[in-house]
Amino acid sequence: MSASTRDIGTRRVPALGFFEFDSIARGLFLTDTVLKKAPVRGVASQPVSSGKHVLLFVGDVASVEESHRAAMELGAGTILKQVLIPGVHEELAPFLDSIWNLEATRAPAQEAVGIIESTTLAGAILAADQALKMARVTLCRMRLGQGIGGKAYFVVTGRQEEVEAAAEAAQICLKQFESFCRVDVIARPQDEA
Repeated sequence: MSASTRDIGTRRVPALGFFEFDSIARGLFLTDTVLKKAPVRGVASQPVSSGKHVLLFVGDVASVEESHRAAMELGAGTILKQVLIPGVHEELAPFLDSIWNLEATRAPAQEAVGIIESTTLAGAILAADQALKMARVTLCRMRLGQGIGGKAYFVVTGRQEEVEAAAEAAQICLKQFESFCRVDVIARPQDEA
């Protein structure tokens, strides 16, 4: 986990803003705008699969909200998806590195796993946050965009009923966010899965 993501979800860095743009040039322009608007930290600003540009920034709630508003105003017509999470779950932080590292993996599978696939990176981040907040599960894998056509997925693990609750919460979130692709739950997964 990078120094930039270490404190996400704590009192020091409680908020996260994330954008997916259809223009790399506009994404870079808006990165500059976001960083100048308020005292936020840029975690990622880079092109990803299928020609999108992503921007991830963190900070205190008021600063992230102010920078987010500025990007919304100036990004009209280029924003594919955006997320603002004022109270982001701290367990999500180590996995945000998977924007530039192909895949983040942390914990081994337990009794059951839930695999949640999103058509957008923003959707996966939002759904993972919701899944972690709604059930007692552990986030064990995440891949955001690189090499998978701009899609994203994450895997949670835990007791069967908790994984099912997390998967349901993630599915509802993704459908409302218009980023749903697929959700599957595996009971007693093989070690190789």
